Amino acid sequence: METRRILTTIDTHTAGGPTRILTSGVPFLPGTSLPEKFAYFKDHFDPIRKLLLTEPRGHRDMYGAVVTVTRQRGADLGVFFMTAAGYLPSCVHSAMGVAAAMLQTGALRLEPPEIEWVFETPGGLVALKPRSQAGKLASISLQTQPAYVQDVGAELRAGGRDLRVDLVFSGVFFVLVDSSPNGLELRPARLPEFIVLGQQVLAEANERFETRHPGLPEIKGFALTVFYDRIDKSHFRDIVIGRTGSVDRSPCGAGSGALAVLLSVQGELASNEGIDIEGVIGTHFGARIVRPVRVGGYSGGIPEVSGSAYVTGFHQFVLDAEDPLGEGFILG
Repeated sequence: METRRILTTIDTHTAGGPTRILTSGVPFLPGTSLPEKFAYFKDHFDPIRKLLLTEPRGHRDMYGAVVTVTRQRGADLGVFFMTAAGYLPSCVHSAMGVAAAMLQTGALRLEPPEIEWVFETPGGLVALKPRSQAGKLASISLQTQPAYVQDVGAELRAGGRDLRVDLVFSGVFFVLVDSSPNGLELRPARLPEFIVLGQQVLAEANERFETRHPGLPEIKGFALTVFYDRIDKSHFRDIVIGRTGSVDRSPCGAGSGALAVLLSVQGELASNEGIDIEGVIGTHFGARIVRPVRVGGYSGGIPEVSGSAYVTGFHQFVLDAEDPLGEGFILG
């Protein structure tokens, strides 16, 4: 076998959400800043993303991350995020996965007890606080960039239904759908229906509503639909669907922050009051709003999301020069 490429990764999951972290095999990324390195990777090495994250090595719902050096003062490392379909300015569950992997390899340490890790991402700096138990990583809390509510109670029609939705920015733009008032029964057994409806909601939202971020105009378009139900005052469950029909295995870190900031702006969640969000496979994230903020003319807050990440494997992937499938494919 003649190999054209050899790539080494550490794989993790965060509440079930997978992340494949590229640790070697990437050629040198020129640039003096993370945005420049990120742009160079997208322009010149996108086949690496496809090779690692699409079939037959990955799948439609796979996430990935590339760790690189940072010159940002106060940051421990630089990281950018990708999916089988493209790239993300930020990803909470993948950042937690990177932290777990870097801890496993010694690039990060748990000491001293009040340690805080800072990552530079295309979406800005994110701070991660690990919680240890018996000298081992128990959970990670990640404080994101400011989130805000763009619109409450917007109306759209999707799947033959008239829906009232809320439009929220939390790393990316979300459409939040409170299932019960909209006549939806949020059960994992009905996941195929939510995959279709979630895509229809995003298509209609992107047709009808303009996304507006005062400081990051390059982030455009609604990326994810969050269907959620309130189980009790502080306990929610959700199903999160992407534009390509991808399903978040975790409760979605940024989506959990989006729900928390919506509740905060509506006066249903006080600062530092936590909520628990259960995802489609029964795993959990905690979320709270550290403090309220204004983003441009919008009401918002600083979300903090907590969860647990685990290393699942150390891998080497190759591209056989004779492989007719090349860098891979997405089915469906």
